Amino acid sequence: MNEKQRINELYNQALASYSKEDTLPKLPQPYDLYCKIIIDHQERSKAVLAVLATLLLKKLMNPDQDIRLHQSGMSEGFSGRGLDSRVVTPFLKEKCFPHMQSGSGWLTRSLEQARPYDLHYPGNMKPAAVKNAFLKLVNGVQCHGLSAENIMIAIFIGLIRFRNNNVNLVLSRPVNLSVDEVVDRISRHYSVQLQGVARLPVLVVHAILSVLVREVGRYNNCAVLPLEHHNTADRRTELIGDVHIVDSDNTLFEGYEIKHNIPITSGLIQNSFEKLQKTPVKRFHILTTYPHGDYSKFKSDIQQIARAHGCQLIANGVSHTLKYYLRLTRDTSTFVHKYVSGLESDLSVSFQLKDVWNKIVQI
Repeated sequence: MNEKQRINELYNQALASYSKEDTLPKLPQPYDLYCKIIIDHQERSKAVLAVLATLLLKKLMNPDQDIRLHQSGMSEGFSGRGLDSRVVTPFLKEKCFPHMQSGSGWLTRSLEQARPYDLHYPGNMKPAAVKNAFLKLVNGVQCHGLSAENIMIAIFIGLIRFRNNNVNLVLSRPVNLSVDEVVDRISRHYSVQLQGVARLPVLVVHAILSVLVREVGRYNNCAVLPLEHHNTADRRTELIGDVHIVDSDNTLFEGYEIKHNIPITSGLIQNSFEKLQKTPVKRFHILTTYPHGDYSKFKSDIQQIARAHGCQLIANGVSHTLKYYLRLTRDTSTFVHKYVSGLESDLSVSFQLKDVWNKIVQI
């Protein structure tokens, strides 16, 4: 495993811990406080962040290296600046973490001095608390067996938390894509393994219906209701699913229940019937991202609901439904714009899911 692979492995571990809302890796006091100081000053002390990450990565790749000897001109030293420029700063930039525009933390007077990063290092890092935290962490790893991996993961979790709460990511809105190209990118987006991904197919259905009610005659004088917060829509007694269309009298016209990686079963259909039988809804859709092979086996359940209520129940896949609906629209770009707007505004969509979208459409 090379340096790039190792630092990304640590990032993924931190991301998994953050997504599961795990606590930070256990660090002995006062090193946990030193990590917090680095995290809290990440914007003002980008150079320190880059240098510390470089030293920790070097220790993980070469445990015998004295990481205080950060220049190749020092006896038994190594080129910290080279590793930073080649791996660490590009990594920080890629992950939207604070990073040095100059390309390396070593291009600052306070960190470039040809002196070991021991507790007597004279560089004038400001504030003094950052200098103390930096040198104590380096000293702890080099002299007291402090885990470089745990420090790196703890710092990454702090950076992820700050980034996700404060960084506004500009999302791509590709245009002139074919129906198949749009469905491919959407399907890949809601297939990623990240927390909160179940919200994406709901946004997909809401976006395409928002286009259809403006372009398809069946939905004249209809409107798509705004989405409730994730997992709260079906708690309102007048609503029966995740996405709802109402007519000009504000009467429920169609309902959509969206499942992510959950197979449709007769039991699920029956549960849906219990919710919709007291409503005037004309169509009710149960859509899932689960890869069903054949929905015809639910024909008898659907016919029973039609006889008992009159509602047309439709069971299908999200991607199949999207492909069909997109063919009814004038331009796929309108749907893409609606979907991306949903990603931007929905509080349930994490930074990681937004970042993945950009990567998917830019391939």
